[in-house]
Amino acid sequence: MKFIHAGDLHLGNPFGGLSMTPDWLTDQLQAATETAVHRLVDDAITAAVDFVVLAGDLFDTTTPDARAQLDLVRELERLATENIPVYVGFGNHDYVLDWQRVPTFPKNVTLFPKDVTTYHMQTKNHESVAISGFSYTQRHITTDQVAEFPIKSTQDDWHIGIYHGSMGEVGSGNYAPFNLQAMQQKHYDYWALGHIHVRETLQKKPFIGYSGSIQGLDKTETGAKGYYMVESEGNELVPTFTPVAPITWVTAEVRTERDLSTVVQYVRGQFAMKDEFELISLNLITEDPNVLSAIVNQQLLAQFVAAAQTTDMFFIYEIQAQTQEQHLPLPAVDERYWSETIGDVFTREQLQKMGLKQVTDVDVLDHFLNAQTLQALQEAVKTQLHLSQIGDEYHVD
Repeated sequence: MKFIHAGDLHLGNPFGGLSMTPDWLTDQLQAATETAVHRLVDDAITAAVDFVVLAGDLFDTTTPDARAQLDLVRELERLATENIPVYVGFGNHDYVLDWQRVPTFPKNVTLFPKDVTTYHMQTKNHESVAISGFSYTQRHITTDQVAEFPIKSTQDDWHIGIYHGSMGEVGSGNYAPFNLQAMQQKHYDYWALGHIHVRETLQKKPFIGYSGSIQGLDKTETGAKGYYMVESEGNELVPTFTPVAPITWVTAEVRTERDLSTVVQYVRGQFAMKDEFELISLNLITEDPNVLSAIVNQQLLAQFVAAAQTTDMFFIYEIQAQTQEQHLPLPAVDERYWSETIGDVFTREQLQKMGLKQVTDVDVLDHFLNAQTLQALQEAVKTQLHLSQIGDEYHVD
């Protein structure tokens, strides 16, 4: 038996965290997730899989736009032409408020209802397979759904569970919290999990785990993204990761002594040979005060954006400044006092006092109050203080 386990497509979700993007890249980003789905379907057809499992969050919203719906339906129709069944459970992002408004999928697609339901099928090799799952009909599910899944029957050769949720204490989470022991007690051959965008194995044999998202959509979703090709080996179902994302978020480090007039050309040359497109968060290690200053005031990033070409296989979307050994000299005070002070200043409470309490936009608040933003603010202050120390020596404005 052979099948594909994928989830968290999030079709229709724009890429986040890109402040300066050329028009040619915007079109490429918009098509990225669609390209990933297309590659998955190509692989399913080439490998002649027995079926495909999509473990929730096909769309990023309960009201996906026409383009996202049309693209997914078109790909599922390609699978229908090859007689490949698809089993779909909706997640917390694309939860079903009204079943009448769900896109009209081809007949090879089986949608799981609100309650845990089991469907049966026969593979090309006449193996009997039971597939159990459910769909969200509201954004949050606080109850453990594993209890509703049936125990594997001796009449089935294989039993697969599809579950969109997160592991945790039952009753304390919003996304169908479950514990591993409860899944183990069902004696399934494979649990295809969705919701977590990072590949994660909770148990190797029998497999219980997340395939992750098929395309990273912001800088927290780094590395290769794709799906699991699952094949039977004896009495086990073994997943193999297959990347399909056309765009990858990465963090890169470049050390240079180039000055401001040549640093852009030099850095671009370090990323000339790429097989797949990369969105790069650049850590630039330099002692040049003009380069450091250009990083702080965003001028260097603007130069990289202006230099970007349609033939590039990379785009530098942010730059962090670092000096040698990745340590910035701090003001002439004891390091301990500096560390204590910066920790006290850059907290959620202090930012609220300094004006964020006046902000009502939820997205803006989420941005400024997350740990990554607080860390970035600390690093920016360190860089600026370093510049102020060396500015007089080099006459930096």
